[in-house]
Amino acid sequence: MTSRCGFVSIIGRTNAGKSTLLNNLVDEKISIVSPKVQTTRREIRGIIQYASSQIIFVDTPGFCKGNTTLERALLTNFKRAYEGSDAVLMVIDCTVKNWENDFQFLAQYQSKTLNETSVGKRTSVGNRPSVGSKSAKFTKPFAVVLNKVDKLSNKSKLLQIADELKNYDFIDEIFMISALTGEGTAPIKAYLANIVPESPWLYFDVDIEHCKKDNSQNNSYGNKLNFSTKTDLDLQTRLSEITRETVFEKLAQELPYSIYIQTDKFSVTDKKIKLMQSIIVMRATQKAIVLGHNGSMISNIRRTSIAKMRTLFKKTIELKLFVLVKENWTNAKEHLINAGII
Repeated sequence: MTSRCGFVSIIGRTNAGKSTLLNNLVDEKISIVSPKVQTTRREIRGIIQYASSQIIFVDTPGFCKGNTTLERALLTNFKRAYEGSDAVLMVIDCTVKNWENDFQFLAQYQSKTLNETSVGKRTSVGNRPSVGSKSAKFTKPFAVVLNKVDKLSNKSKLLQIADELKNYDFIDEIFMISALTGEGTAPIKAYLANIVPESPWLYFDVDIEHCKKDNSQNNSYGNKLNFSTKTDLDLQTRLSEITRETVFEKLAQELPYSIYIQTDKFSVTDKKIKLMQSIIVMRATQKAIVLGHNGSMISNIRRTSIAKMRTLFKKTIELKLFVLVKENWTNAKEHLINAGII
């Protein structure tokens, strides 16, 4: 049987459920989930084997306007992931009222009119290219995922959305799912396994510290490898993402999304992970919020993060947390590099 391998970009607006879908598809938490806008900043790759196909999912940042250095970096990450993919899954939250703007975004992108000032801006539906027009036609496999069907009380709205989507000739498939429960996600894997290109696999079995790549084989590898790779993110990055998610969970109302986690020290053995991390904020007032009264909040963040790390990696965790202020870091290239965004 011929092997297949391809990259699939998961795109959509903030909070559509892209990261939740990725975690569900790979059956492991590799991308953090938060109601905060722009939670996903880098390209998070999840890898699965389905029959003789290897599917590499790329979770992209949500659509943004590109007003700051950070947002422009996120936009660059999105474009790179989209342009480098073999297929696209667009996730739409079917519970929102203005879902049409997602297609305004894609129509602009495909027709080469998308720029940093237009990304994420709301425009009237009447200004978008007409349904089925040449400017809205895609050249790569493209599927729409209508997410959060479990939260939609009016099911007739779901059918109305799906019916209108069928008028877009660039959409190959429409899936109705709940990324949270997994309902309806199995057909997505089967669809993608059939449309990714014939190609050798790119990722192979790995240990917890490293992800190995090998392009020397050119057959189906299903019977030759014990495939357990779920992501090409290194362990240090995954640990920092867990802490960042926990900060968002604990301080969703108090803090903006402009924080990142800096790893100061890191070591790993067969049984233990030891690390020192700094939570980077932009103002002294934010530092006080993260620390909490007598250090109560940062202690809470530390305990919760350790519990998540222990559950996911099955190791003893030693974690030390600090808080540092780096003013205006979202507009400083040095800090964006440290945060892994560029």
